[in-house]
Amino acid sequence: MREIGDRRDTQVIVVQSSAVEDARISGFCSAHAGVRYLLEPRPGASAARHAGVGVAESDLLSFIDDDVEVAPGWLDAVQTAFADPELALLGGPSIPRFTSSVPAWFWDFMSPAADGGWMCHWLSLLDLQEDVRDVDPEFIWSLNFSIRRNALESCGGFHPDLVPAPYQRWQGDGETGLARKLAAAGRRADYAQRALVFHACTADRMDAGYFCHRAFFQGVCDSFTSIRAGNAAQPDSRPDAAWPVVARFKGAVRRLRALQPDTSPASREARRVRELAAASYVQGWQFHQREVAGDAHLLAWVRRPDFIDTDLRVEAAGRSAYDASMKELHG
Repeated sequence: MREIGDRRDTQVIVVQSSAVEDARISGFCSAHAGVRYLLEPRPGASAARHAGVGVAESDLLSFIDDDVEVAPGWLDAVQTAFADPELALLGGPSIPRFTSSVPAWFWDFMSPAADGGWMCHWLSLLDLQEDVRDVDPEFIWSLNFSIRRNALESCGGFHPDLVPAPYQRWQGDGETGLARKLAAAGRRADYAQRALVFHACTADRMDAGYFCHRAFFQGVCDSFTSIRAGNAAQPDSRPDAAWPVVARFKGAVRRLRALQPDTSPASREARRVRELAAASYVQGWQFHQREVAGDAHLLAWVRRPDFIDTDLRVEAAGRSAYDASMKELHG
């Protein structure tokens, strides 16, 4: 924080997504020159990001999450990359910082990345190991996400992301939706190896329950993406075969079971976690599909072109008022 906040050519904004101020966070910000504290009562990470954009003075915007630490040289790497006027979006490595022992089964969830290196999307970990020009924008994740203001605003901002549990039906595909729109608009994304952040991998994330939670969340996000792409939400009465993503994941589980016999307790446990996570993914997909299929208001929300000034409280209140009016109408 000191390295960034003391720079006269930067503005640091810490957005707390809450209706009530946390004195520890606001006090921390006050104690650091060049750091501004902002309280954002609208629920969801995307609302907090957009609130920061609203008060930021720069045309270059960098977003990090509250569980990352930027490496020395991160800011220089970002600014150097954006010296190229054609660049719209930039990301970099997110390396794990483990705070507890790591279960042996976890390493089964590491996989090769398309551009080389490795990744673990379950924990938003990525290391392509060298600079990559014209990287797929979907490799730029919100915990290390730098973008030109005109690119963000022209594409309608971030899609709904990390919404609180009571608003789960309003969840969207976050920075993925924005990245896809940038790609469709022909805007270039790069990956800079020096733009490095460390991502906290705490004990509660080294657990099958967390992976299942993450998979459910991904199912909701992918349903949102699918509907925006023009695939209508299927009624709950349709068989799973009518839902391509669900069918694909169930097929993956069947193939997983058909693999060679387990050779160690760790691999058996990894297989068990994968099966549980696959089931959770299907549940998340089906949950969102059912919610959208039965609610024209929610379907219109999913298809919105711009989410910058939205407020989930207003959307939820609108739905509640509609339900109340229908109940009164039909006695």
